[in-house]
Amino acid sequence: MAMKKTVIVDAPGKVNLALDVTGKRPDGYHTIDTIMQAVDLCDTVTISRMSGKGIYISCDRQMIPCDETNYAHIAARKFFERFGQPDTAISIDIQKRIPVQAGLAGGSADAAGVLVGLNALFGTGADRGTLCEIGVQVGADVPFCIVGGTRRARGIGNEFTPLPPLPACHILIAKPGPGMSTPESYRRYDERGVKRRPDMPALLRQLEAGELRAFARGMVNVLEEVADLPEIPFLRERMCEAGALGALMSGSGSAVFGIFEDRGPAKHCMRRLYSHAEAVFLSRAVTYGAVVLDLLDREP
Repeated sequence: MAMKKTVIVDAPGKVNLALDVTGKRPDGYHTIDTIMQAVDLCDTVTISRMSGKGIYISCDRQMIPCDETNYAHIAARKFFERFGQPDTAISIDIQKRIPVQAGLAGGSADAAGVLVGLNALFGTGADRGTLCEIGVQVGADVPFCIVGGTRRARGIGNEFTPLPPLPACHILIAKPGPGMSTPESYRRYDERGVKRRPDMPALLRQLEAGELRAFARGMVNVLEEVADLPEIPFLRERMCEAGALGALMSGSGSAVFGIFEDRGPAKHCMRRLYSHAEAVFLSRAVTYGAVVLDLLDREP
């Protein structure tokens, strides 16, 4: 059988349907309790073998660093540390759709795509659990981006419980111009604290019962309370006025998403938000994480 030369991977982003901060570890990492949902807003990661040695990154977004600080580069290094160095160079091309500094796990999705892709390209045969063990060394959201679906995540975000899928809905995502730094979000949380936290037992019951309206109304992200961007409440309020069952900042921000039962109001709201946001997407929940689209005997 011919050696495969290229793999193409779809790498879904995520939204946090609820997010609580439960503590802080001695190493500085915060412990969280969150409900994460994979969405069909995906980056495409293409990995090819080349002559020579090394890991080479390219990306269609100029502001993305294509060096060893890129999560995709770190993921490749960690993969080869675990399974042995290849006898070829590796090129990783990232086609970005997931906005950066948005709380949508764009960098983590790319890292997940690299781990899943390298596993397929080199026929390593590692299971998802093993890939998640490598992924958590890259970033706390990487294991979720490998498995996807609807999951409760605790610890630093890597202790998973599978949940019933989110009932059918449309998820409108709007990313304002300013981004948010994750460390800065947690620093403000540590300084200020918050008044309102998600009622996780109630949210889990509603998800189990398929009660989308009650679930969407109960969504809370504690980091939203300490976010200092006026664009965030503005976008949330516009979505709710347009018929969203609930709207929330995702992760550490700055993207805001709204849950809509019907596509029509979501599309109408999407058109109205184009002039108020850097990027707007209409997405759906998906049950998968990073997935191989194609494995080729040639460069694409």
